[in-house]
Amino acid sequence: MELDALVLGAGPAGLAAASALAERGGKVAVIEPAGRCGGAVRSVAEDGWTVELGPNTLQLETEEDARLLGHLGLGAEILEADIASARRHIAWGGRLHGVTPSPLSLLGSDLLSLGGKLRLLSEVLRPRGGGPGETLRAFAERRLGAEAAERLVDPMVSGIFAGDPGRLVAEHALPSLTRMEAEHRSLFLGLARRKGPARRIVSFPGGLQRLTDAMAARLPAGALRLGAQASVLRPAARGWDVAWREADGTVGGGRARQLVVTAPPWQWAALPIEAPLGNLLREAELVEAPPVALVVRGYDRSQVGHALDGFGLLVPRAEGREVLGVLFPGSVFPSFCPEGKALLATFIGGARAPALARLDDAALRALVDRELGALVGARGAPERQWIARWPRAIPQYTHAHGRFLAAMAEAEAALPGLSFVGCFRGGVSLMSTLRRGRELGSALAVG
Repeated sequence: MELDALVLGAGPAGLAAASALAERGGKVAVIEPAGRCGGAVRSVAEDGWTVELGPNTLQLETEEDARLLGHLGLGAEILEADIASARRHIAWGGRLHGVTPSPLSLLGSDLLSLGGKLRLLSEVLRPRGGGPGETLRAFAERRLGAEAAERLVDPMVSGIFAGDPGRLVAEHALPSLTRMEAEHRSLFLGLARRKGPARRIVSFPGGLQRLTDAMAARLPAGALRLGAQASVLRPAARGWDVAWREADGTVGGGRARQLVVTAPPWQWAALPIEAPLGNLLREAELVEAPPVALVVRGYDRSQVGHALDGFGLLVPRAEGREVLGVLFPGSVFPSFCPEGKALLATFIGGARAPALARLDDAALRALVDRELGALVGARGAPERQWIARWPRAIPQYTHAHGRFLAAMAEAEAALPGLSFVGCFRGGVSLMSTLRRGRELGSALAVG
């Protein structure tokens, strides 16, 4: 079999790259050890409930993002978040404080003290600073002050990375912030000068899996091989000799001009790549991805005391609670739960408390009972419950990340036709992963 590319992994990055290549007439095969495609994207639709057991939303930042969905035939299916979902709640001092991204909202809230608000306002007067290797916590304290760093940035980082802002490097984890400082001197001035359409939070009927299913449907018949394991990946004169074992035990393979690796770094040592990868495997072993447990519950609305008016709630580390945050999917997308019901998605573990993510189901249920009772006034047993466990959830862009990026680039330069793409490189959001996958698939050579 002659292929333009063999793609390892049928998650969002792999499907985006493979579908973009196939649209250009390229011959592609996608090898996926699991029995389903979508990777971390996993949606469940049951009896009127739509539940996300992986990423919860897709954020469109540009018109090109919206055009991509239209290109996939999903433009008419987009569900846009209710405008009220722009509000987030921050747990502080034993209660919830509702804020929006607007600075005026922060100034009107009692989440920050008067001194904290004055320090936040002074951000427009602060000079540029920092430098390579500055952590997100140091960046936030320098620009916004210690209170804002503790009460705003810390929970935000938990919500995005399930990570520790004291260990994540700003230039890698949130490069838009460091670029804004470099270009505008001030984050507030940069936000005020930002052009383009407002960001949109979207999903689809049935959940985000509709997106990955749509990309899979664009592949040629037989291109997606679920339950298959790669057995040979060896550089050859004009590409790579490849072989794999299908779910039924049969063997396939041939020559691929290009090899695209989208599997997570912690799986690379087990790949049958018969080629010198330099320092890459050693650096890949250092990629951290703490465990996260997700407990999604459906309640009768009368069982939850909070108004659930917003996207959800986040919990700073200093608040000392046992959860990272709780999303309100039924408020963001009302069609995701039956009328008169409430849907709550609770995240546990991450870099802050990895041991909690490993609790058994009974202990997790008890923990969520306590936390939802205290945070949103949830009472009684839920009507429905779903539990998902991610033993290694989100790659952490720590100080080791720069060396990891350099090692990937060295391996790609040394082995023509080898490419790496995924949330381990260039951003962890679902939309950024899709963009990079599409860009790679559009650039791969077609013979």
